Amino acid sequence: MSTNKHSTTTAISTITPWFSNDSIDHVSFGHTVTATIERDLDEHEHLFLEGEDQTHVYLVVEGVVGLYKLLADGRRQISTFAYPGDIIGLDSIGVHGNSGEALSHAVVRCIPVNAIEKLIRSEPGFGQALLYLTASELAETREQMLSLGRKSAAEKVATFLIRISRRSVAMGQTGSLLSIPMKRSEIADFLGLTIETVSRTFTKLKVARVIRLRSNSQVEVLEMEKLSGIAEGNSTNVIH
Repeated sequence: MSTNKHSTTTAISTITPWFSNDSIDHVSFGHTVTATIERDLDEHEHLFLEGEDQTHVYLVVEGVVGLYKLLADGRRQISTFAYPGDIIGLDSIGVHGNSGEALSHAVVRCIPVNAIEKLIRSEPGFGQALLYLTASELAETREQMLSLGRKSAAEKVATFLIRISRRSVAMGQTGSLLSIPMKRSEIADFLGLTIETVSRTFTKLKVARVIRLRSNSQVEVLEMEKLSGIAEGNSTNVIH
């Protein structure tokens, strides 16, 4: 099944704010993306594997793609959830440093690396915008490392929900009704927790009436201030 042109246009418009420099030709960038191959991914299908040669970067059009590494003991550590409008592969040079797996049905645009290089040469502001985007992703990675190393389970789950809320608002959607397409096991691999701990923490937040679990893939935030306090470690007494 192929996605329609509207979905691709929406994904391009989502990342356009990253490329707001007046010296960048957005039409050229949009044409570069829409002229590329579109790839459909089934749930759990891999887009690429760690160590494979990198020939493309990818614009997520639909669905969610998880980037992960396998640890020496066989455990999986998910480092990023890539949503529509996200570009995957800017952090690799030559070979992929991690694996990319569709966590739901997903559609991506496959942009050849040489097309990106051509845009950098022809659009002076494009390379600067990519640098800004990469720096922003690095800052998010550092925040994730802090969460893994220092925060409690409740703080990790609350931070995870806050980040999804902020992304929803940035995309013009409500920040209180959150779509969470990934499974609890995938959230656990992202937060460095067990599945049981993730499920138990969601239940505690529900009992405390901080959130409402509408379904396994949809969470409603009832008390955003309390959730933010838990994420920052200031209101851990809200849940026990």
